[in-house]
Amino acid sequence: MSEGARERLGEVENEEGEESVEEENSGETEVADAPEVAQGSNLAPTNQPLVSQSDPSILKIMEQVAIIMGKLSQSTAPRDNSKAPEFKTPSMKAPYSFDGTQAHKLRGFIKSCQLVFHNYPENFFSDRKKVLYSTSFLTGRAGKWIEPYLSIISNEDPSYLLNNWQLFETQLFTLFGDPNEVRKAKQELDNLRIKESGHVSMYIADFRSLMSRIGDWGERAYIHVYRRGLESRLFYQSACIFQGESRETSSTLCL
Repeated sequence: MSEGARERLGEVENEEGEESVEEENSGETEVADAPEVAQGSNLAPTNQPLVSQSDPSILKIMEQVAIIMGKLSQSTAPRDNSKAPEFKTPSMKAPYSFDGTQAHKLRGFIKSCQLVFHNYPENFFSDRKKVLYSTSFLTGRAGKWIEPYLSIISNEDPSYLLNNWQLFETQLFTLFGDPNEVRKAKQELDNLRIKESGHVSMYIADFRSLMSRIGDWGERAYIHVYRRGLESRLFYQSACIFQGESRETSSTLCL
């Protein structure tokens, strides 16, 4: 082979080598670019939800989680302690009926009604409510006495018996009370003595009970009877019986 032919053959081989190298490089470039396109397609924004809403089990779990979170927020929320729990007054036994035939039971009847009034002041804030409540327990003679007043219950005159507790109480004692109650109570108080084996507190209790039946007898009369009924050695131990009654009486007893 001539030297010129050899040179021509070498140039052809070089051209073929360069073309193969270019083809290899272009292939690598396409391979390298392929993942970028694929990766870019995966990161493209989409409006599809991450969890299918048509799956009932997933929806149920999400609903349960929402309920639990709501309960936790309620339990951890600060409590409003501005309002104290309302105090409930224990229920009381209703007054017993009064028929007007047993005078000695009238004072107990009045006292039982007054206890209810004091225990439920929100219900008995007026004389009318007090009187109407008490009349519901009057039977027999006492019940017949109050009937005419109830027939004109709409009368709102303050001086009307159903609208005036003091008048109602006075009328009950006048008509059905013991007319000799005060006289008998004074006699019992005059004869009251502390027993040798008795306690001074029992003497004081009996003395106060008789005082409530007598009413306004005068402080000097009460002091005189009180001192006479006590032994001298016990007088000064119980001298505060009248504490709260009046300054004059308390000071006199403590002398």
